[in-house]
Amino acid sequence: MKYILCVDDDPTALSIQKIMFKFMQFGEETITKLNGQEALDFYEEIAKGNLNTIPEIIFLDLNMPVLDGWGFLEIFHKNYFHHFPNTKVYILSSSVDPNDKKNAEKYPFVANFISKPLTKEIVKEIKSES
Repeated sequence: MKYILCVDDDPTALSIQKIMFKFMQFGEETITKLNGQEALDFYEEIAKGNLNTIPEIIFLDLNMPVLDGWGFLEIFHKNYFHHFPNTKVYILSSSVDPNDKKNAEKYPFVANFISKPLTKEIVKEIKSES
């Protein structure tokens, strides 16, 4: 696996994920975005051919300003998923609402719903699936 995209409005969480992935040799590069809109802008640049850094995995927070995870999922599904059908999304959220898990299941590219924080054990499990 080459590229991982982490989308979260918490810069500390993003830094920790980036360090953990590097330490665990999970992906060659971790790209970070602070909200769903930044992530969609990133995908737009890929679609235009301006970037060649296509993430195989996205770790996505749900509760973010500007554009939340749900908004990202909906637009990604409509506009980008057909271009990137092998992309897997792991929702990484502090939400305990059972409806969130149920809503996530409607997207074919959502691989799992993970409760924060992301741990080394979960990363090992995902790494073994990839």
